Amino acid sequence: MIRKTAFILMFMAFGYTGYAQSANEYFHDTSKEYIYGELETATQIVDEGLQKYPDNQKLQALKTLLEQEKEKQQQQQQQQNQDQQNQQNQDQQDQEQQEQEQNQDQQDQQNADEQDPQEDGKQQELQAQMSKEEAEKILKALEQKEKELLKEFKKQKSPTAKTKNDKDW
Repeated sequence: MIRKTAFILMFMAFGYTGYAQSANEYFHDTSKEYIYGELETATQIVDEGLQKYPDNQKLQALKTLLEQEKEKQQQQQQQQNQDQQNQQNQDQQDQEQQEQEQNQDQQDQQNADEQDPQEDGKQQELQAQMSKEEAEKILKALEQKEKELLKEFKKQKSPTAKTKNDKDW
């Protein structure tokens, strides 16, 4: 008898979980799950509520909102997948281009190594000739500068000599 009384009191204290909920309770439970980001659970609760209260406008509006949110999340997921795919494609193209450039550099190096020794000698002669020409230009410039300095020196020396002659007689 004491057990039955305790059971009944506990039952009353904690409530019966299978009791019939009102449309507002379904609405609030669904809203709570939506706020916590549990769209699947929220959809299940609102579907239950609409089975019991199919004409309830709040539940219908909430169902529409949940469907829009699901669709939005699916679009975002598709966009993320597309962005990932595009990034992978771009990375692959970059890698292929880099490999092609490396292969081209290796071929150029091999071609340079396989050149005739005569061609190498010609290139060295051209460089030597160029340096000789540059040396000649530098020497000519120095000669010209020397001539100009001598002229200036003579001009400075000449007027002082005349003044000495004037005083000397």
